[in-house]
Amino acid sequence: MSGFEFCIYEDQLPADWDTFVISHEYGSVHQVSRWKDFQLHIPGREKILGFAVRDSKTKKILSSTLCIQMMTGFGSTFWWYSPRGPVFDPERDCRSGQYLIHQVQLYLTRTNGIFWRWDPYFSVLQHQKLEIVSIQSTQDYQPTDTLEIDLSFPDEDLLSHMKRKGRYNISLAQKKDLRLVVKENGIFDEKDLEDFWQLNQETTNRDGFFGHSKEYYRHFLTFLKDYAVLFFIEMKDGTRIATAISTFCGTKAIYYFGASTSHPEYRTLMAPYLLQWEMIQYAKKKHCHTYDFLGIAPDGELHHPYMGISEFKWKFGGRRKTYVHGREIVLNLLWYWAYRVSKELKKFFQLLKKH
Repeated sequence: MSGFEFCIYEDQLPADWDTFVISHEYGSVHQVSRWKDFQLHIPGREKILGFAVRDSKTKKILSSTLCIQMMTGFGSTFWWYSPRGPVFDPERDCRSGQYLIHQVQLYLTRTNGIFWRWDPYFSVLQHQKLEIVSIQSTQDYQPTDTLEIDLSFPDEDLLSHMKRKGRYNISLAQKKDLRLVVKENGIFDEKDLEDFWQLNQETTNRDGFFGHSKEYYRHFLTFLKDYAVLFFIEMKDGTRIATAISTFCGTKAIYYFGASTSHPEYRTLMAPYLLQWEMIQYAKKKHCHTYDFLGIAPDGELHHPYMGISEFKWKFGGRRKTYVHGREIVLNLLWYWAYRVSKELKKFFQLLKKH
């Protein structure tokens, strides 16, 4: 296409990659170069490609995406994933975005991958305007609905926008002898990781969620050290009763992983509410514009798995943001439908076991 230059990065990403992603309204931590370093340390993700479209005259990046090779578990078959990508403005840079998607599709087809999944920060309407032929994904790796706080408001306004119970619990926790511990820049020790892991185990067992391995969190904090921060709320004697890992990238703060003790005595201290308020303050100091709670139940879905944590998050106010479901571009039609059928059969048999 005239005026555009398609670029492929198999190894090192260019120096201006992060500048583009971090400063872009539709960019996020999931598309920075450090995310590639992090993903390469997860088993089964040995290859990650970067693609960009530049202005052929100025050489300025107009759109970009990382593509992570994901093994299916069926022999050597694999698919490609662009978390919260591609990165481009679907209103102002639609042409460069369409060109990027078309060229990436052509390239990935030659790799023998089954399909390419992507889930950008686009609304359903924005995605429809792209006029890209795709299929809704078998599952969403990124939540379609999230709760977002506008950090431009002063603290008194942020508090006034919260539900009464949210303000009350923050105030209650502030009166207790609790303190905040911050571990940033990838500087943490084994005790920090173990404390996070133990609280995480308590939370997943209590709430019925599945977490990651301890090494996953280690890699997250290590390879995303420029963005990921580990927080604790602890008592005067050093007992840690709430924890979280959040990312601060450009203007976006994301509450990524959170956990708290199941001990009945400590739960009355409302440490998770104090922790959220402290992380909001940290985000403001980092000059973030928004604080993203990363996942709430879609509107009207009363039995959604996120319903419980949604009730907690809504106490902090904010507004709902809804994004398009993950989309899949088919690269190999035969293998793709074999994969889809196997996924549906797996869901069916899991449902039978429950009943």
